[in-house]
Amino acid sequence: MLFTITTVVVLAGTFLGLAFHRFWTTREEAKSTLLYAEIVKKFFAWLTLRTVQMSRKASLPAWWHYLKGLPLWRDPVLERWLSICFYGSFLYLAASGFFFAIFIPRGLFGYPLVGHVMAGGLFAVCLTIVVLFQGRNFISVPKPASLSLSLIDPWKMGLTPTRVKLWAFWVFAVAGFMLTVSALLPMLPLLRTSGQRFMFEFHRYSGLASAAAAMVFAGLELFGRGRASGPQ
Repeated sequence: MLFTITTVVVLAGTFLGLAFHRFWTTREEAKSTLLYAEIVKKFFAWLTLRTVQMSRKASLPAWWHYLKGLPLWRDPVLERWLSICFYGSFLYLAASGFFFAIFIPRGLFGYPLVGHVMAGGLFAVCLTIVVLFQGRNFISVPKPASLSLSLIDPWKMGLTPTRVKLWAFWVFAVAGFMLTVSALLPMLPLLRTSGQRFMFEFHRYSGLASAAAAMVFAGLELFGRGRASGPQ
């Protein structure tokens, strides 16, 4: 029950944070007042309108058209298949893991569990390759933060979308490593019952951290591409 509540709070908070970032950076009415209550009111009005608009446009042909337009289809063959395996395995792991953890008291079992284990192995391999070959792109930051009193003010601490996206990448990478470790250790004759239970819960929360980091990274990446391609 605690994990279910934590999952809902973390994922909902991540979604609202990304939505507010888009609202704050694209809508003129967001900065038309200094009253927090008015800003929140305008934000939820905008979010409701956007939700209705997107739900009306949602359809299988629209999703198919969106998937065909993804940049990965223009990558070289090896990079393309790496992306397909990486994204596909992660999406299956997240979908199966959270669905069974929240809605099935028994947890994962049967063929979904077999698929989860196989997808986990594929994800671990793909994540290692991604970090080795693309990690260097997420090491340097455009404006390093300095140790000063400005750190107290969140608006002056260098908290930019680019920096947040870099942090999200490495949180995702570390969480993926923790997922792999917490899945492999229980298979070895090293832990007793209490250790097995701890690793089970640790695996769950590592998955939650991984999902939240993926949401942040994907949300900022897609938003950045949208602003670069045209007005929102």
